[in-house]
Amino acid sequence: MSKTAVSSTFFAVTLLFTLPACQAETVKMSKSGICHAPDSAHYQRTTSFTAYTDLPSCLDAGGRLPKGYEQAGTISNTKASGLYNRDDWAHWLDEDNDCQDTRAEVLIAQSQAQVSFNDQKQCRVTAGAWADPYSGKLFTNDDDLDIDHIVPLKFASEHGGAHWSRNEKARFANDLENLLAVDDSLNRSKGAKGPTEWMPPKHEYRCEYLARFNAVMNKYRLSYTAQEQRVLNKMRSVCS
Repeated sequence: MSKTAVSSTFFAVTLLFTLPACQAETVKMSKSGICHAPDSAHYQRTTSFTAYTDLPSCLDAGGRLPKGYEQAGTISNTKASGLYNRDDWAHWLDEDNDCQDTRAEVLIAQSQAQVSFNDQKQCRVTAGAWADPYSGKLFTNDDDLDIDHIVPLKFASEHGGAHWSRNEKARFANDLENLLAVDDSLNRSKGAKGPTEWMPPKHEYRCEYLARFNAVMNKYRLSYTAQEQRVLNKMRSVCS
């Protein structure tokens, strides 16, 4: 193997297995308020700037894209996060009218032992045995768990789902393929981050997490930005 190949492989391994989350290249907000990603024509010439981890963060801070940048296809929409309203993504629903909502169905499906309910109606799950794939810890009390959207709702909105109908958003928000019972503190630390910014602390699960994240993105025809795609390609090359 050539030195170049060894170096590239080492870099990708470092991204996926050493850092808590892969770090994207700095986005520069110039004094005039323009957000320059690394592939922007004026990126190198912008020497006085405020640094951001990604374009959405820069845009959320009041920045704007360079003229013509959106048409180049580097980001699918401008300030898509400004269109996001969590209330539009209805969850947790009881779609089969059996009194068990999506949260309860996830807890029942993912428990390694028979679950317990709060009353004879068996609507709300209170206890079971859940192995959190993000941390590797075992939980028995449902109060210690959040139901995580592998692809977060806000992330989906920013990457193509902002203009979905309310029914489409509800379908996404309650899709069992996109849901995991996890340590509530980890779910909250993840927030709306994608895999270039956050990865599970359990290293052995990171490749599976990335595969599941990508599967949901493909299922709903969501698109990464060009910058995210470059980093993810390196990550996937390690896993493959």
